[in-house]
Amino acid sequence: MDYHYSSLCETSICERMFPMAILPITITGEPVLHRVNKSIEVFDENLVRLVDDMFETMYEAPGVGLAAPQVGIDARLFVYAWEDEETGEEYKGVAVNPELYITPTPIAKLKEEESEGCLSVPGYYFPTRRAEKAILR
Repeated sequence: MDYHYSSLCETSICERMFPMAILPITITGEPVLHRVNKSIEVFDENLVRLVDDMFETMYEAPGVGLAAPQVGIDARLFVYAWEDEETGEEYKGVAVNPELYITPTPIAKLKEEESEGCLSVPGYYFPTRRAEKAILR
């Protein structure tokens, strides 16, 4: 296993996943998805490889975001990529040990088009409202 993150892996599929570029998605119910995950302290080529594999997995799924726990890794890390439908501008990034600050969301009935899915809860869509402004630190 090349990733030193293998010691953070908790799902039964982890032993098989490390030689691959497309990682298996962890499905809801796995403990790694339901707690605060470990901070990343080592920034090296193993982290770069994990991030690359997470992007490849997210694109293949397909999705617009993927967190390390969603591939069975107990780490505070996520990747994202999406295209603004109005401008065509692409946004892509990586967050390591993220802290998110958001403005309050308005209280109102959600519209059907405000529903979103999650790769770890396949086949289901949930009403979701996003904050007007967010700071990712």
